[in-house]
Amino acid sequence: MKIKIGNNNKIKDSVIGNQNIQGEPNKKSFTERHPVLISIIITFIFGFLFLFSFWDTIVEFIENLFK
Repeated sequence: MKIKIGNNNKIKDSVIGNQNIQGEPNKKSFTERHPVLISIIITFIFGFLFLFSFWDTIVEFIENLFK
């Protein structure tokens, strides 16, 4: 894209406004767009894993760290 200003003046290799160098808009990943949803899903997964009985000793160990 060429812009002529005045008497045949040309501006080359310039960026006007907030444009990326590649010309593509910034695309955010799913985790950047939905951080609360991701944290809720991770919380439910870990909560489900802690329901099993073989975690009792590990849960007790973690609880004893904070006493």
